[in-house]
Amino acid sequence: MRTLKPLETIYWLRLALGITAALICVGYGLVSGTISTNLILNPSVETGETGAATPHDWVSFGNGTEWNMSYAKTGSGSIRIKITNATAEWRGKVGPINEGYTYQVYGSFTGEVTAGQFFLTVRWSSDLEGLGFIAESNISILVGSYPQWSRLGDNFAAPKEAKSCEIVFRAVDGSGDLYGDDFEVRRTESWTSFSTGFSIALIIYLASYYIIKLKFMNKVEKPRKLITTGIGSYFLAWIVLWILMYTIIAGSP
Repeated sequence: MRTLKPLETIYWLRLALGITAALICVGYGLVSGTISTNLILNPSVETGETGAATPHDWVSFGNGTEWNMSYAKTGSGSIRIKITNATAEWRGKVGPINEGYTYQVYGSFTGEVTAGQFFLTVRWSSDLEGLGFIAESNISILVGSYPQWSRLGDNFAAPKEAKSCEIVFRAVDGSGDLYGDDFEVRRTESWTSFSTGFSIALIIYLASYYIIKLKFMNKVEKPRKLITTGIGSYFLAWIVLWILMYTIIAGSP
C-alpha cells in the first residue's frame, strides 16, 4: 500500500477542512438566524387534521373561508376566500423575529378579485404571543383575474420593539374567489451570510496552517508549500458545499 507524501497528506487534510468549514458556517447561520429560513410555521398549509376546517397554525375569521385540500400550488392544500361584499381573513403563525431587520413577505395566489380590497398583510407585535400589536404592512392584491399562480410580496423592516408577527391573507369589504398558498416570511441577509461565512472559512484556513506547520515543517523541502498546498481544494469544497446547503435550507418550506 502506497504511503502518501507529506504534501499529498496536506492536500487531503485541506479538502476535509473545507468540508468541515462549510458545516461550521451552516451551523453558525442557523444559530444566528442569518440563513433566511421560512419563519411561517405551516407555510404551504398542508399540515392539519383530516376533516378539520383549518390547517395547523392557521385560523380563519368571517364567512367564506375554506381550507381546500384538492387545489394547490404545491402539495395538495391551499386556503381560499370566496365572498361577496364582505370581510374575511386567514391568520398564520410566524416564528420570532427581530426589530430593525428586513423581512421578505410573499404568498402565491390564483383566482379572481372582482371588487373591494384583498391583501397579504404582516402584523407586527411587541410580544411573542402576538398580543402587543404595533403596526401592519400590506401588499395589495389588485382587482383582476389571476388565472395562474402569481407570487406577490415585498420587503419590510420590522418596526422598533417587534418580537413576533403573523401573516394574514384577507379581504376587506371585497368580492372575489381567491386561493393562497406557499406563504413566506424570511429575513434578508444573503450578503451578510456570505461575508460572515467567508470570514469563518478564512480563520479556519489560517488556523490549519499553524497546525500543519507543527506536524510537517521538517517533512517538506519548501516551507511556503505548507500554506499554499490545497488552498484551491479547501475553498472550492467550502463554497460548493456551503452554497448547496444554504440553498437547500433557505429554500425549504
